[in-house]
Amino acid sequence: MTSGHLLQVRRYDMIDENGFIKPDAEETEHPDTSNTVEGYVTPETPPTVQGYSTPSPQPQPARRSNPGRVFLVWGLIIGLLLGSVLGGILGNYVVMSNPGTFPWARTVSTTYPVGTSGSGTTIVTTEEQAIENAVKIASPAVVQINITSVSQNPFGFSSGTQEGLGSGFIITSDGYVLTNNHVVENATKITVMLKDGREFSGQVVGTDATSDVAVVKISGTNLPTVELGDSSTLTVGQKVIAIGNPYGLSQTVTTGVISALERNVQASATETLVGVVQTDAAINPGNSGGPLVDLSGRVVGMNTMIYQDAQGLGFSVSVNTAKKVYDAIIKNGKVTWPALGIQGATLTTSIAQQYNLKVSQGVYIVQITSGSGAQDVGLKVGDVITAIDDKPMTTIDGVLSYIRSRNVGDTVQVVADRNGTTKTFSVILKALG
Repeated sequence: MTSGHLLQVRRYDMIDENGFIKPDAEETEHPDTSNTVEGYVTPETPPTVQGYSTPSPQPQPARRSNPGRVFLVWGLIIGLLLGSVLGGILGNYVVMSNPGTFPWARTVSTTYPVGTSGSGTTIVTTEEQAIENAVKIASPAVVQINITSVSQNPFGFSSGTQEGLGSGFIITSDGYVLTNNHVVENATKITVMLKDGREFSGQVVGTDATSDVAVVKISGTNLPTVELGDSSTLTVGQKVIAIGNPYGLSQTVTTGVISALERNVQASATETLVGVVQTDAAINPGNSGGPLVDLSGRVVGMNTMIYQDAQGLGFSVSVNTAKKVYDAIIKNGKVTWPALGIQGATLTTSIAQQYNLKVSQGVYIVQITSGSGAQDVGLKVGDVITAIDDKPMTTIDGVLSYIRSRNVGDTVQVVADRNGTTKTFSVILKALG
């Protein structure tokens, strides 16, 4: 080692009056010069601070333990832990109970029937398991409907028989089946086949072309049934499952979401399906009449039609409409739908400008049906309907959907603009057609 890098160790054993350590006399007389450069000596005399002294440490009294404070601290810790656990449980319950409000939740809480007593148990499952459980619940009641009908040539004569098939679902244990009207229309023979392989002869109880719903009866007891849900609670984006027999492939399951609600779709030249459910679940020929179910296995729609030249555009009659048709057929043997008695168009900017209208939203009345409730109260062509029963009406589809939800004989309050003046009309709804 060179002299410039020696480790120096000094011994200090004296403290001056300012509290600084000072070297002993021997080292003061013979300063160390080994750590010098070109004869320069680094002074090592410590600076002095006037009036400063280091107090000697004083003994501290021993602190007494405080049992009350200890209990308080532990109580706070335990309270926080319990609050976290209970808060997590409550939060999980709220999220699982409201999957529409919290779409990021990857689990669902579902009630499944147990036995025949009507009791149930709540099971929290993953979405995949929920789909499997929903299919297990609903599929035993889903049926394949095979029909034979007589075909006719353009001259109205019989040209032989033809076969067709569709789907349906059993809603009562004694054999009432819901399906589409177009599945059983003109059928001369109906065979209903269950998932377990049993076959029954079916009879048409009643049909309704307006809603495309039909009721078929088979003779049986203790048949599997499916629960009917409430389509008014559906939300866009909600997961749904279609079960049916596309192209004769029995018990086919497809999944998708609710794409839109309250659609009015032109089903034929003379019929418009009102308030139907749009879904992207795969629907094909043979699915007609089959159920659209939610993750609890409850029916929320009846699969009815698709757009042939599109993908993911399927439509289902809402289960609330199907229930209304079923109840009317069982009670009266037929269905009568209420009508306001107008033909109208959704108000646009061009229509408003063309007719110099004073409102920008509503339904422009194009024609009044003779003998209708609208004619009875004095509604006129050119009036603009802006509300019914305090519900704003901005489209003709909205008017049709609302009126269809009411019953023949009901009275509705129609608010209309006539040349800038607001008028209210009490219209009694009469039977459609």
